[in-house]
Amino acid sequence: MSLKKTSIRPKKETLHARPLRLWQNDNSDREVRIELVPLIDVIFCILIFFILAAVGLSRQQAINLNLPKASTGKPQMREMLIVSLDDLGQVYIEQQIVTRNQLSQAIKNYHQSNPNGLMVLHAAQNATYREVVEVLDILREVGGDRVALATLPADSPQNANSNHLIPNNPDFPGLPGLPDNYNPSMPSIPNPPAPPPQ
Repeated sequence: MSLKKTSIRPKKETLHARPLRLWQNDNSDREVRIELVPLIDVIFCILIFFILAAVGLSRQQAINLNLPKASTGKPQMREMLIVSLDDLGQVYIEQQIVTRNQLSQAIKNYHQSNPNGLMVLHAAQNATYREVVEVLDILREVGGDRVALATLPADSPQNANSNHLIPNNPDFPGLPGLPDNYNPSMPSIPNPPAPPPQ
């Protein structure tokens, strides 16, 4: 018996390089097309996202408030500093017109003399939110939590649409005129307008 020597090594085969094809080009007549429907779907989804994001950001910039009516409130009887704000943005302390700097100084003086005193802001119905917030910020810098907003009771005889702070001038509409009657609870006009030229 004769034993043959066998090799475990595989035989060398010649490897040929073939080009890598991603798809078969069986039919050369067929064109490659870009599908537009999925592309349009993606573009519209992105557009809708940006529209909704823009609407959401614009809604956050406004102050949306439903202000309550004072139906069960009782007036507080304690030492109060009355601060009034009219339609034109003028600030009054106890019916005397003051600037914003004078308001800050007057509040500091009031707070030193009456540490437990309450500061009440009477804002006109047509005063802007910006002006009301500015005055409230000035009041809270010194007074802290002793700041209140004045409201009219629900059964008040005063008409909500009336404007007692600044009456209209019949000769020049839109300009303040002289008041017909004096109301001590409302600030007086500091500089009455000049009479019309004749």
